[in-house]
Amino acid sequence: MIIKTASEGLADFIIVKNEAGDLDNMLLYRVLSAAIGIPVAVCLVWYGGLPLLLAVLILALLGIHETGSLLKKTGINVWMPGAFWGGLIFVINAGFESKGLLGVTLLLVMLAVFIRLVWLYPRVNITELAVTVFVSLYAGWQLTHIIALRELPGGFYLVLLMMLTTWSTDTFAYFTGSAVGKTKLAPALSPNKTIEGSIGGIAGSVATAAAFWAVTAHFALIHYILIGLLVGVLGQVGDLVESALKRLAGQKDSGRIIPGHGGILDRFDSMLITASVVYFYLKIFIFS
Repeated sequence: MIIKTASEGLADFIIVKNEAGDLDNMLLYRVLSAAIGIPVAVCLVWYGGLPLLLAVLILALLGIHETGSLLKKTGINVWMPGAFWGGLIFVINAGFESKGLLGVTLLLVMLAVFIRLVWLYPRVNITELAVTVFVSLYAGWQLTHIIALRELPGGFYLVLLMMLTTWSTDTFAYFTGSAVGKTKLAPALSPNKTIEGSIGGIAGSVATAAAFWAVTAHFALIHYILIGLLVGVLGQVGDLVESALKRLAGQKDSGRIIPGHGGILDRFDSMLITASVVYFYLKIFIFS
């Protein structure tokens, strides 16, 4: 009995040690990915133009692929060529945002879906076509607001504001939740997230936005605070949306392309929403 207990204790120790080692490796990969990815992202945003458009196009197509793969694991079929087509023309449209061609872009996506329905009926069902449009909007159109933000006056700083507040939300939520988190936020979707961590994430986003105002001050402080609040709340919604997709698909990560993070959706899930929210806030209240 004593020998059995000792063996079980040794086994538990080895498991805990291995798990700790895995966590250390994951943290190392995350740090290395951030050390490489953040400077590259800042340089692309600084340069803008075609390099940024191509970078967003690559992210959008990879995100569409990951979203389609997750949905297929739930038994929902996606017409991937149509989803890629939607992502492609949404990104191209973002390069001509000032011409107001979004309506034309949406028409082109819908025409492709309608033609497929008519051509292949009754072998195609309406669910597949509706989900195809959703995928191109979710992982394609939403990311294009990074380009749209960059095209606004002072666009480089506006994209940085969106990125920094989004990253701050994730970082402050993680460390606050780890330190004092007790009350589960959405246990069915993400058991490790807590209400305390969520509040910490919102506070971190607002504080980051206020600090950014102190450095740049392109408009009144109240707008920076409201942007920080919106990003802090809706960035976490974006995170939970992706968690829901992964839960439905029975997947831990959306992909494996980014060491320590997983897939494109795992890294940009919050930004899928925050980029569009910040853009529309600025268009309505600052640049109207």
